[in-house]
Amino acid sequence: MEIMKHSYRKRGTVEFIFNKFPQSKVVFYPIKNYYFIRTVKWHSEDPIVTRGDLEEMELLSNELLGTIEFYKQRKNYRE
Repeated sequence: MEIMKHSYRKRGTVEFIFNKFPQSKVVFYPIKNYYFIRTVKWHSEDPIVTRGDLEEMELLSNELLGTIEFYKQRKNYRE
């Protein structure tokens, strides 16, 4: 999966579009020092988003935004 586009929104949120889900918008919200998925504006033409997809999206977005080290320090992070 790759990031196709991202844009900064109000209140620190960032909206991403991923190549696996080109019609759906994923909104990330800052929590502590990293970003976490707040909502997925899923489009019916895209495949269903799984938990594994969400985790991959979080890794990619935090890596792009430079917060990957903080994301990996969270309690529920699994390698």
